[in-house]
Amino acid sequence: MDKLNLRLISLAGAFAAFTAPGALAQGQPVAWSPSYVGTCATCELSGRNLTGWTLSGANYSEAKLDYSVMRGVQAVGVNFEGANLTGADMRGAVLTNAKLADGVFAGTRLQEIKASGADLRRALLHGASLQDAVMIGANFEDAELIIARLENADLSTANFKGAVFDRANLRGTVFNGAIFTDARMSGADITGASFRDARLPGANLQTVKGFDEADFEGACGSLTTRLPPAASLPLCTNAQLAANFSSDSN
Repeated sequence: MDKLNLRLISLAGAFAAFTAPGALAQGQPVAWSPSYVGTCATCELSGRNLTGWTLSGANYSEAKLDYSVMRGVQAVGVNFEGANLTGADMRGAVLTNAKLADGVFAGTRLQEIKASGADLRRALLHGASLQDAVMIGANFEDAELIIARLENADLSTANFKGAVFDRANLRGTVFNGAIFTDARMSGADITGASFRDARLPGANLQTVKGFDEADFEGACGSLTTRLPPAASLPLCTNAQLAANFSSDSN
């Protein structure tokens, strides 16, 4: 092969390396592949296409993933704590037992995700779309779901202690056995939602829409629970409150 061809090949390789999208793991370049399960904390991946990637067990804490495309990502046990996922497309992602505490999911598309057991404490989900999501037993303590859409999602036994659902769309959402201690739902639409056996001590549902069309069989509250006019819930028993405390401590 002559020197000219060798030089052209060398230049082409250099150009490809320069233009190929990349990530940084602990300051080192990470190969752009459909599977990366190492450490990529604080990576700059805004707007990247990670569709179909396998990230299970990876550490992406505080990574910048805003407006990225992550449809169908397999991310069981992934660490996205403090990550910025604003506007990301994560439809159909598998996030079972994922660490998502303090994450930013403003306007994020999370329809049909599988995230049972996920930790979303203090997460910001303003305007997020979670329709048909399955997040059984997830922890949303102190999370903000303002104007979020959760129609027909299954959030049974989840922890919503101190969570904010102002103006959220909760039509047909399943909250069976969930904890809503001191949660707030100002202006939320709960038409057709199921709160069977849910515990709502101190929760504020005073201005919700569709209270009479929601299912509260077996649910309970406290003297500080605020409900729409003429609505009522039985007071939680000591056994129910003890179960509440036990679940909160997990």
